[in-house]
Amino acid sequence: MSYFVIVDNDTLQFGTTFGMYTVTPTEPCMIKASGIAQILNKKVCVVGDEKKVSIKATYMNATYPTPGTGSITITSLAADQQATFALSTAPLIVIGSQFIALFTPQAPASNPQGPEAAPSPQPGNGKFMNSQTFVTTG
Repeated sequence: MSYFVIVDNDTLQFGTTFGMYTVTPTEPCMIKASGIAQILNKKVCVVGDEKKVSIKATYMNATYPTPGTGSITITSLAADQQATFALSTAPLIVIGSQFIALFTPQAPASNPQGPEAAPSPQPGNGKFMNSQTFVTTG
């Protein structure tokens, strides 16, 4: 069986809906790798690297159409995104299904006709994209 392994600077794709917010990243969505092993001269991502992801974004909703700002983080990987059969200081991260993400507002969205939003963190999801590297097992 083959698995696509996530490596340094692979792309992340987040859903646009985080609870009641529509969220738009404002910077490239990539993950940095810390594994010792390399594939095609790129370090592999290991479990724990997802915790270092923090992507700046804007948000709004129907009630507060003037965007606010915040950041998207990854809170947990899906079980099928952790390759326990292959290690490089920790299990490798593979494409798998979807991870759980969290959007945390920092500057509130607003409504020109009313008060600012009382921002609160909202859950969402995302997935790994564009990996061209793979490992084969057994």
